[in-house]
Amino acid sequence: MLLSIRGTARGDAPVASFVRLARHRAVGRRSRYLTSLLSRRSESTVTSPDLSVSSTARFNEIGVQQLSARIYEQLFPRGNTSPPSPELIELARDHLRRHDLLGKNTDNTPPIAFDLPPLAGETLDEHFHKLGIDAAEPFLTHAKQLARSTLPPKPRTWVRRSGWTKYYPDGRTEEVDAPEGNMLVFDTEVMWKDSPFAVMACAATPEAWYAWLSPWLLGETENDRQLVPLGDPTKERVIVGHNVGFDRARILEEYHLQQTRNSFLDTMSLHVAVNGMCSQQRPTWMKHKKNRELRDKISKETSNVELVELLNSGAFTAEEEELWVERSSINSLRDVAKFHLNVTIDKEIRDSFGELNRDGVNGKLDELLTYCAADVAITHRVYQIVFPNFLRVCPHPVSFAALRHLASVILPVNQSWDSYLANAEATYHKLSDAVQERLVLLTEKALEIKDDSAKWSTDPWMKQLDWSGQEIKMVKGKKKGDPPRPAARQKKPGMPKWYKDLFPKTDSPINISVRTRIAPLLLRLAWDGYPLFWSEKYGWTFRVPRDGVKKYTEKQMVPCDFSDEPILALKEDRDHVYFKLPHKDGPTARCVNPMAKGYLSYFEKGTLSSEYPYAKEALEMNASCSYWISARDRIMSQLVVYETDLPSGDVSDKTVSQPNEEGKFGENPVGGFILPQVIPMGTITRRAVENTWLTASNAKKNRVGSELKAMVRAPPGHVFVGADVDSEELWIASVVGDATFKIHGGNAIGFMTLEGTKAAGTDLHSRTASILGITRNDAKVFNYGRIYGAGLKFAAQLLRQFNPSLSEKETLTIASKLYATTKGTKTNRKSLYKRPFWRGGTESFVFNKLEEFAEQERPRTPVLGAGITEALMGRFVSKGGYLTSRINWAIQSSGVDYLHLLIVAMDYLTRRFNLAARLAITVHDEIRYLVKEHDKYRAAMALQVANLWTRAMFAQQVGIHDLPQSCAFFSAVDIDSVLRKEVDMDCVTPSNPIPIPPGESIDITTLLQKGPLARLDESVVPDPRHAPKLSDIPYTPRKPVMQELREAEAAEAGSEPTAEMRFIRAQIVNDEKEFREILKETRKPAIPTTAAAATSTKKPTTTTTTTTITTTTTTTIGGITTAATAKRTSDKKKPVFQPYYTSPRGLIPAQAAREPMSVAEAMGAVPGRFRNGSGRYWDWKLRGGSGTGAGAGAGAGAAAGGGGVGVAGHRGKWT
Repeated sequence: MLLSIRGTARGDAPVASFVRLARHRAVGRRSRYLTSLLSRRSESTVTSPDLSVSSTARFNEIGVQQLSARIYEQLFPRGNTSPPSPELIELARDHLRRHDLLGKNTDNTPPIAFDLPPLAGETLDEHFHKLGIDAAEPFLTHAKQLARSTLPPKPRTWVRRSGWTKYYPDGRTEEVDAPEGNMLVFDTEVMWKDSPFAVMACAATPEAWYAWLSPWLLGETENDRQLVPLGDPTKERVIVGHNVGFDRARILEEYHLQQTRNSFLDTMSLHVAVNGMCSQQRPTWMKHKKNRELRDKISKETSNVELVELLNSGAFTAEEEELWVERSSINSLRDVAKFHLNVTIDKEIRDSFGELNRDGVNGKLDELLTYCAADVAITHRVYQIVFPNFLRVCPHPVSFAALRHLASVILPVNQSWDSYLANAEATYHKLSDAVQERLVLLTEKALEIKDDSAKWSTDPWMKQLDWSGQEIKMVKGKKKGDPPRPAARQKKPGMPKWYKDLFPKTDSPINISVRTRIAPLLLRLAWDGYPLFWSEKYGWTFRVPRDGVKKYTEKQMVPCDFSDEPILALKEDRDHVYFKLPHKDGPTARCVNPMAKGYLSYFEKGTLSSEYPYAKEALEMNASCSYWISARDRIMSQLVVYETDLPSGDVSDKTVSQPNEEGKFGENPVGGFILPQVIPMGTITRRAVENTWLTASNAKKNRVGSELKAMVRAPPGHVFVGADVDSEELWIASVVGDATFKIHGGNAIGFMTLEGTKAAGTDLHSRTASILGITRNDAKVFNYGRIYGAGLKFAAQLLRQFNPSLSEKETLTIASKLYATTKGTKTNRKSLYKRPFWRGGTESFVFNKLEEFAEQERPRTPVLGAGITEALMGRFVSKGGYLTSRINWAIQSSGVDYLHLLIVAMDYLTRRFNLAARLAITVHDEIRYLVKEHDKYRAAMALQVANLWTRAMFAQQVGIHDLPQSCAFFSAVDIDSVLRKEVDMDCVTPSNPIPIPPGESIDITTLLQKGPLARLDESVVPDPRHAPKLSDIPYTPRKPVMQELREAEAAEAGSEPTAEMRFIRAQIVNDEKEFREILKETRKPAIPTTAAAATSTKKPTTTTTTTTITTTTTTTIGGITTAATAKRTSDKKKPVFQPYYTSPRGLIPAQAAREPMSVAEAMGAVPGRFRNGSGRYWDWKLRGGSGTGAGAGAGAGAAAGGGGVGVAGHRGKWT
């Protein structure tokens, strides 16, 4: 559980001691710095005040370059307290040699050395514990206090007054500027059809209720852009809400370059982290929900008492539901409240905000305010449950502290945002309108033959259109003798049905685009010259004469079986064979739009063709506009607040630069902000979720609107400083494998990650590419999919996408080769390991460890010890159920730990060294800070130090007290004026023809050469309002998760010291002969029993033949050496109950001279347990059946650590 550190407020705390300590350290640092300068060449000391200091390079036992001696001493002051044994090192070398990696080291760079900010403790674990507590307080204390508090009763009547009104528990009301107190539960409501801004808000504290009404709602102004004020932004407060990111975007004080001291806690995120479900589980849960709602409905409507009792008894749910279903729910407040509180919320009244206008809402104002207040009350009740649960599941203070920053991200923009929207929309319409005009012309051309059935019935494309419905319905003339006239309200009379369907209404314009079903027919698309045909069952197909079928069967194209095809023309065609168009998702997926961007390559090859040259233009247009079409609504609905929307003085540094026609930045008087509505923990892996910025693509020259991220622009005097964590999750997976050998690069995938190069073909992606015969870039998809737990089926399906000409058999063979080389061979030998394990592959150690994480009763991440959601715990899912999701959780959740550590380290460094920086946004393994220009190099150095600390923390927690230099630092830190993936991307697109000037990318060596501009100077006195206070934070050392796993493994393997090494050797070997040799080593003599017990026991008689294997040996117990005989009895039909038992740890009974006893006697007064002389108990479990290894191999099984089986059908263990 996290610690709460109560004390004086940060602003009031004395900092004199901290200042003296800082100056003392600075003097020492300065002297060391001057000494290092004098030791360098004279020309260097004059021209470059480099921060580097001299040091020696270090390499581990397999040649992987480690941290320089200078940095190692600062990060690991205790040194390596648990070095690898010579036997482990030799096993690592053997493993690498088998995969042709040993000696293939490439990293031999000059040692990087400089003085780091000192650790806040003796270990990195103590350091991050203190940093986490320091960053978490006082918010953690407030959050705990709010969870223990109760809210006063909700007001019964409401005051119709704009702004905030305070409601006291005794019924008094008072007009206030903002809610008081430092703990708040908060909710806003929006008339989303009229305005994205809030029209009302409710807040509750333990002392009072508050309500806010928009002046626009009450008719006091016509300006709907009203923000909700919460008061002093420097006041430290906790604000709780469900999906609180939505509410934060409507708070006035958040639109400021200076980060507020608000800490937003999202009950949706807390629920997801503890009781969320993976995407695979959602359909099952939704089915369960519908069944439950149906049962409830029947129970309410039926008068049959017996039926109601049966429905409520759970008899129907016991068999049909998995246990996890009752441990989870989806994320809406309604479902979360039902799950945690068993409270049903009526959300129908919420529809009023979308159905009513201002007058209508005013008419139901009291009712709607009561609804809003009820949401606040329910949110608080949910919070009282999910917050303590979160602290239990994610106990490390860093996991809590990082949430404040993740929930307070900000993106600065200027009026170029509006230009971007206008340009992208105009470009889209320009391109789509040109294509639509041509499609309309083709439509009219097709109509020319509507009366000539001989033409359209013989045309392979036109005959697929529905030409029926051309009759004109006539009615009598208005007067007697008048001719019949067309009936009124006919839709396009005289036109065929396919044409009528293009008009939603009689008076609406034609609705046709490249995504319309008939577009491929109007464009007369063909595959290898064969016309396309639509099938309701298979999607788009192409028709081939029977004599041309062989060509496509050899290409592994999928033939169509039309036996149950609804379209009769296809079903009755006996002269042709139809083949499915290929699809990127594999042979079972249907192609529903051959004009999609995925088919552009087929057009370029000529495989997909048309009689009209502009068909390719239409496809290119569709590909060009695809991003804008999919993201348009999300982008245009972004809530942008400009300085003109804010009261005077609420935004500092308002002027924002934007590029002029020459691409240079000038001054623009109007700036603004977007607050991304992030869910800080939106998935079960605790990854942040947001539907626009966290999924935005990078700018591409042929994609309209893809320059989205570059429209986020730093205000004048500010820059974005950030970096991408290099191969973050791949490195995490590899270091988990390296932990087996306690040495970086000891495991093959770890070596390839650290030392492999593209040029030498020794990196992971190059190896995979060579096995599969695909490009290195494509190989990345296979590698990450495999690391996340995807299986052979995934690899085979993906391979077919990259090489459609491969047969299913060839695909499976190649994919199997990949998995045999990487994951290895799945093996099940209980004498070696309790579960099936992988062996012989480059990634066998990684997957064995990941599966071990996943199969724990309470899986936890290896570094911060964050637990998995209850819905994926082993005891709530079937054996092996959702294993892919659980493996994926282990990797991605560790990646989230990495991000949280990085953020908390940066929080400490920015406060310690007075850096003008705040987190702008994170996108999984990318992080960007908004920094004042004069601090850009110091912020870059802080990022490098934070990353170094984080990597070292990971290594230390997995049991390796060192770090490779190649991954210790970011390969580059980007300093840029806009948000983009790479600083040299010009972001030119069809909607943005003006290139954006490049930024600056700087590596650690260049950064150190910046000298004082990059130095984190210890003499800097931190701002006393937010200065770190670490000295009084207590720390209790914790046992790393990986160490607990190793100890558990050792305990299960028994006392034999070589058991662990045998298992490591077994994971290394691929050859069956070698593997059998290892197995032979496990077949040692059984642990003996006493001679007296063996000879004085009369064998029980049975109705079947019994085979007894006897081994005589000696043993020493309590200083007395006795002869002993071990028996293994095999019975094929029923258990043989022997009157004595050999335990894995000694004899039962312990007194050798005692008369033999039966099993029942041995159990004594405690049923099922026997207590030995040392006070420990032996637990017995009766296992029915016989003839298994439980009986036949009792002695060997016990000796090999198989759980202590001695009597056929029985199993036990020491407790």
